[in-house]
Amino acid sequence: MFRSRLLLAFPALLLSVLPASSLTLECKIPPSSAGGGWITELYVLQLDESSGQAIISDGWIMEYNDEQPMVARDAENTAKKLVLRWDLKMALQGKTTTMQYRASYFKADGTMTIRAVPGGYSNDFEGRGRCKEL
Repeated sequence: MFRSRLLLAFPALLLSVLPASSLTLECKIPPSSAGGGWITELYVLQLDESSGQAIISDGWIMEYNDEQPMVARDAENTAKKLVLRWDLKMALQGKTTTMQYRASYFKADGTMTIRAVPGGYSNDFEGRGRCKEL
């Protein structure tokens, strides 16, 4: 599958983008019906702790963003959690929509919750998993 090949490439892309003073996480989200196929199984994120800039990647980002990670916006980084948001324009049931993603990483136990809301639709999707520092 196209996305599977991309998943192998993007951790290296992320590691080369931000400086060494960064937090890099690899997060695995088991597939579930709640994810609706819009929550992927692997996320890699990196936060430059000095500037607050964060980038994130997954299979959908690689597919719809020219095989490049995205800069996250509205990063919230507290002692308890890291929250990242990003929007991804993609095809949904034959129509183009902007999927609004929100990732919450809970530092105490290493868990991650990913939520996706398609613009113009009333439903949402969610996945939960675990992260490890790279």
